[in-house]
Amino acid sequence: MRGDAVDEVLKRLPYSWTADEAALVGQRFRESRPAVPKRLVKRLWQYWLRMSPDEPLLGGSEDDLALLLHVRALGLEVPGGDPGPEGGAIARCARRAEEEAECGPLFPAPPAWGPKAALTPQVRAALPSSLLRAWVAGDEQGPVEVLVVGEGIPEIRQQVVQAALTTCLRVNGLSDPDSGDFVGDHIGVGLIRVTAGLSGTQAQADIPSVFRARSVTVAEGASSTARGALRDFVGLLRSLAHETSLVEVVDIAYPDLVTYAQGLRALADRAAGETDRAFLRAPRAEDGRPVSLQPYLRTVRGHGASLGVEFSPDLFTTDAYVRVEQAHQRVLSQRLTMDARLRLDQLETEIERMTADLEAFNRANKEERRALWPATVLLVERFDEPTGRTIRLTEPEERETEQYYKVNVPQLISMREKWARRMGELVEQLETAVHRPHAPARQVAAGRFLDAALRGVVPDESPATERAFRAWCKEVTPMLWFEWRCALRRHGIAPSDVFTPHSVLISRYLPPAGEDPALLFSHPYTLVDPARSAVLADAGRAVLVVRDATDHAAPAPADATGPTAAALWDDLVELAEMPRVEEEFSRRFVEALRAQPEGIARRMIEALQPAGPTAGEEDAIEAALRTAERHTSLGEGMDRALVAMRNEAFLTARECLDGIHTALQWQARVWLLRAIVECRAARLESREIPGLLGHQMPGTPDAALRALDEAGSADEEFTRAWLETLPEAGLDKGIRRLFQGLPRARASCKGDQPNKVSPEREYAVWLFRRAVENARLARQLDEAGEELAEHQEAVDAVLAKLGRALEEILLGPYVGGSRGAAEELFEVLSGQEPPRYGRVAGR
Repeated sequence: MRGDAVDEVLKRLPYSWTADEAALVGQRFRESRPAVPKRLVKRLWQYWLRMSPDEPLLGGSEDDLALLLHVRALGLEVPGGDPGPEGGAIARCARRAEEEAECGPLFPAPPAWGPKAALTPQVRAALPSSLLRAWVAGDEQGPVEVLVVGEGIPEIRQQVVQAALTTCLRVNGLSDPDSGDFVGDHIGVGLIRVTAGLSGTQAQADIPSVFRARSVTVAEGASSTARGALRDFVGLLRSLAHETSLVEVVDIAYPDLVTYAQGLRALADRAAGETDRAFLRAPRAEDGRPVSLQPYLRTVRGHGASLGVEFSPDLFTTDAYVRVEQAHQRVLSQRLTMDARLRLDQLETEIERMTADLEAFNRANKEERRALWPATVLLVERFDEPTGRTIRLTEPEERETEQYYKVNVPQLISMREKWARRMGELVEQLETAVHRPHAPARQVAAGRFLDAALRGVVPDESPATERAFRAWCKEVTPMLWFEWRCALRRHGIAPSDVFTPHSVLISRYLPPAGEDPALLFSHPYTLVDPARSAVLADAGRAVLVVRDATDHAAPAPADATGPTAAALWDDLVELAEMPRVEEEFSRRFVEALRAQPEGIARRMIEALQPAGPTAGEEDAIEAALRTAERHTSLGEGMDRALVAMRNEAFLTARECLDGIHTALQWQARVWLLRAIVECRAARLESREIPGLLGHQMPGTPDAALRALDEAGSADEEFTRAWLETLPEAGLDKGIRRLFQGLPRARASCKGDQPNKVSPEREYAVWLFRRAVENARLARQLDEAGEELAEHQEAVDAVLAKLGRALEEILLGPYVGGSRGAAEELFEVLSGQEPPRYGRVAGR
């Protein structure tokens, strides 16, 4: 049969086909399965519906059922409630499509992975594990490949997935265009594999993989940068391992990984050459070789090195999948790129501001510096170079202005410039990867969703992505399961030998680029642990068979035999009283957790839970809190009033200042800030206020003049000196001077001897209350954010949903580190940057 003859038939409407022409198209359908293009499926389906809906079209029940499944998977029109006569061919196919034996799940139900499974020593790597285990393969130049196994808890999973995607896109933004277009990285549910690519002679390493070490190799000049991108990802994993103990990182030698992979290839080749024998590689508990991801290798000649199936890339052009991809890219890829751009813009803005401030200071003479700059500068935040973020200090630091501009500012500018260069490279790499013709971001997304659909799991992403994914799966998974069954049947392979609890499907998807057609391949891979996995190479099985403990996992019985949690806990308590039993206690504690995880954890929490305060202690805490509120009202009140004024909440600013109770020497500053608030409330421009107040010119609001009189009564000398320098210094520096030298929290907490409140207790209670309020406000903002829709909302709608939480965070009495983030969020939503008067560099 000539291909061009079929193409000519497909150009005509199906109702004009002859029987022989329909047979030609049907033969093309059989030969193309399962990679049948959408155009052929659509035409053949139209012919069946119009010409012979009651009779089999392709002669065999398997091909007829396949046509119906491909129609559904490609989003074509399918008869709804009436697929034809009850005994018709289409109706029979529709009923067969509901049978699990033909179109049901391929993978066994995932095991319930609870705390006992997470602590078991029989499994080092499990896809549904709540603990993340990472194997970092490296050589003398740095990391080459990272394999992360386990789903992890949601908070950690989100960080790891985003970091893995960023690393993948960065590396593919550096890839050599001449080395290939396929992306071999996989970011799936329970398994992540990211490689930095190889360069030089190492790129020719013979690894038994359909990707041949990595189909995309990076150019020589970019190799170190690609390794650096992967090193950043490894750094995050190590940080999470150190901070949470819910991530475990193991370093392995990349040559060992290659050697083990080559050993599996040799084992499969030996089984294919000696068909009358089977070879078993039993697990070796003492084997220290790495856990790795390996393809299912064939153990027969003439069918390729590894098992795989080609599908039609038209599966990724349906409306259902487009909705999945758009939601995914909006939440992950596009958000990552936008976040990188915004952080770069922020860094560049800070560099410009600090550079201009430093130049102005260096140009000024001593008299101008004394007049325009305070004697000291208060630092309330620091720049964290490893993360490129600004962190608010728990305790402000006071520096002399000369030292600050000679030492601190140049260092801050240098650190920000260095980080800005890194962010610029990151933005360039992400943009390159997203806009390349072979679309690495689309390839990674396609592999993620195809694997999840075949395994019957749902990626943990946004609600919109989850809804779209479930709708797409309903259309496409029956066809995928059916075609995989047919492919395995043709090769004489049992599905249970390939689709196991430790198997994943890795895809090679290439979008269309120019005149090059799209391609889509799906290959099953399995986790292999030399210490705990048995590998069978048997020509009769036609493929390597891997078994480990997860193949036999079952829910733990509710009435498990053995010691109860109470008995085990009592033994641990008794052992803890003995001397020099640290190692023995640790061993028995882990054993007790494995035996009764829920009971032991509950008793551990009860033992660590502090007892509630007595009535007397509650009174003492309340007295300490009242004392702290009184002593810290000056700094907190003025700070809140300034923030409120920036956001034009003038009533709140007045209330904050009215609530301040402080010594007479500081009261003048409160009244001077009140005068500024009254001027801003009267809608005076910031540039006009210094002259009006400094010279008390006509046009100054009466409320501001009264505040100046009160300030003069409280401290005439400071008020006169401040007003004299205000017109020349400007509003920004004038506000700085009002805050200069104010007693901060620790200095303000002086205790209350009549109520037996020490300064230390007062400060501790104040810190605890502030931490509690910060946690409450963060939770409140998170809950408010959940009400936002996935699509873009109007600014007023977003502010209505987040307004109450933002107001409390910005202006509440116990706000801390989250205030800066709330101000930035408010600016983004409102589209306006409020006046920045009163902010010193580093504040």
